[in-house]
Amino acid sequence: MGTRIAASSASKIAKPAPRADVPARVSVADALFTTTQQRVLALLFGQPERSFFTKELIGLAGGGSGALQRELGRLQHSGLIRQTLVGNQKHYQANADAPIYAELHGMVSKMLGPAQVLREALAPVADEIQLGLLYGSVAGRRDTALSDVDVLLVSDSLTLERVFSALASAEKRLGRPINPTLYTLAEFRR
Repeated sequence: MGTRIAASSASKIAKPAPRADVPARVSVADALFTTTQQRVLALLFGQPERSFFTKELIGLAGGGSGALQRELGRLQHSGLIRQTLVGNQKHYQANADAPIYAELHGMVSKMLGPAQVLREALAPVADEIQLGLLYGSVAGRRDTALSDVDVLLVSDSLTLERVFSALASAEKRLGRPINPTLYTLAEFRR
């Protein structure tokens, strides 16, 4: 025989809460850093040899002045970046002496700066490239730890073998496979 539940106690049974909408995929960068942090880290650790003044960072990062200055303060107080005064302007630069500099620089290169790494790798053949585009999940910031980097190149003289050869160093630096697509100008225009 089954168990009967009285009408008054049946109404007290908890119903499962509705599921919150959770995005199917979240980029690695989005999982680890806020948008402001990503922009600041990409600028400072993506170009560690360069210093940026405050207004320049605000303009390049495209965020609010207050949020950006708070982030710069946190990074400076943690020792990850250095602040110097040039006249009456504050300049910020990645601190190469920070204990985790190499790791953070590598993470930024892999997650936030693949375009710069690709640009450097393709520099020897840049004169032969009419157009280069980063597309796919990395460009759309939907990449995961297992995502490859999709690159579209337009060239009438490059071969796929030369492109793979040029991109080998970038693949190693990014720690991700690079998937180049090569078109001639006529093929691209179709």
